Amino acid sequence: MKTWDVFYQNIVQTGLVKFKDKIILAVSGGQDSICMLHMFWRLAKKIQIELLIVNFNHNLRKESTKEARIVKNLSNKFGIDCILENIDVKKYSKKESISIETAGRNLRYLLLESIAKKYRCNKISTAHNANDNAETVLMWLLRGSGNFVGIPQERNIDKKLSVIRPLLPIKRKLIEDYITIHKLPFCTDKSNFSDVYTRNKIRLSIIPLCEKINTMAVEHIFNLSRIHAMENTYLEEIVIKCLKKCVKFSKRQILLDLSTFLQYNKAVQYRILKNILPQKKYNSYINLIMYKILSSDLSIYKISDDWSFCVKPNNKAYFFIKGKENGR
Repeated sequence: MKTWDVFYQNIVQTGLVKFKDKIILAVSGGQDSICMLHMFWRLAKKIQIELLIVNFNHNLRKESTKEARIVKNLSNKFGIDCILENIDVKKYSKKESISIETAGRNLRYLLLESIAKKYRCNKISTAHNANDNAETVLMWLLRGSGNFVGIPQERNIDKKLSVIRPLLPIKRKLIEDYITIHKLPFCTDKSNFSDVYTRNKIRLSIIPLCEKINTMAVEHIFNLSRIHAMENTYLEEIVIKCLKKCVKFSKRQILLDLSTFLQYNKAVQYRILKNILPQKKYNSYINLIMYKILSSDLSIYKISDDWSFCVKPNNKAYFFIKGKENGR
């Protein structure tokens, strides 16, 4: 199936784009986002939608100026309004004590949300593709997160605004072919070929190896993530109901009633713990907490600098802020 056909079929089947939507296109100037821009330009000829392009210069690479120029030229050619934003990622990274990669992503979404509200847009479209999704699933797998949902097709920011990813079912190779066929200009981000970042190691080494074993590897991972997303949504509804019956929250303590908790299916128990952990932790933490509960180990387990966990003889378990455990 051709790239356009996959894109259009995905939009129709999922309802990602609707009549009179006002959509921000996050266009970096790379192949993925340029492909997305061109296909939305074609889509706007079929259905009544309004488009606004936003490009970010992270001030990290010399190519950023060229990328912005390509995006601006295409926006003029297609008759779509374009906003060029300069962001100081290094400064934000230092201020928040986070990686450059995380700082860039956080800043982009913060500004996209602000622009969307200013111009009354109801959707923000990013150009994540099937390879991006496969890389994310494998990265989470290797980090032990136990999450195979991957990148969601749509994420609601609030009742009036959502992030959509219409290219998600499309492999990178199809996008490259589309760019070539339509002779579209683009820039290549050289940092994508650096093996400094975990994602790049997966992109450059693991994904190609997977595709040597099975040429449909990326598609299979995409299908797995979609199935897991549906199962996850269903199970999460059950877990929330169970959680309310066995967990009590306060500002400095989380109380778990073990007499109720241990009656639930193991999958539900695991997800309850995943939901109530005070800070994001991986499977190994949850497995250790489950072991302490089942073995009635009364020793205190330090989860982080702030939070600890312990089981008490009164059939209760506690997550508590350091120095605030009361055992009641």
